[in-house]
Amino acid sequence: MTASNVHVLNEEQCPVPEDILGEMHSSNPSDAAKVAAKLPEPQRAQLAAFCYERRHLHHLGLIIASTCGQYSLRKAFGLAGEVVYKQSRKPDETIAKERRNANQMAPKPVSLAKFVRDDH
Repeated sequence: MTASNVHVLNEEQCPVPEDILGEMHSSNPSDAAKVAAKLPEPQRAQLAAFCYERRHLHHLGLIIASTCGQYSLRKAFGLAGEVVYKQSRKPDETIAKERRNANQMAPKPVSLAKFVRDDH
């Protein structure tokens, strides 16, 4: 394949090997935190940012962020690091609140039933 036939996705690379991410994703939260704790803190913070930004890995991002200090999260997330630090101290509470907010903003179902007028 020539270089002109290669398409590069504009997606950030995961900061850890896929097998480590897969292990954390398939683990319960406390085991995922233990796996993350084995990584150097800057790498953990980068992994937290990577996961946090993806809907299907968001909860994992909060769990990983809970193993990081405020400075590392600020460095990985920028200004949002302060918010993520606070959220990650209570990840289950944060996720529950986000779900409640999402449910409140969900579009209402639309009925396709016709209105029948009864003049009798």
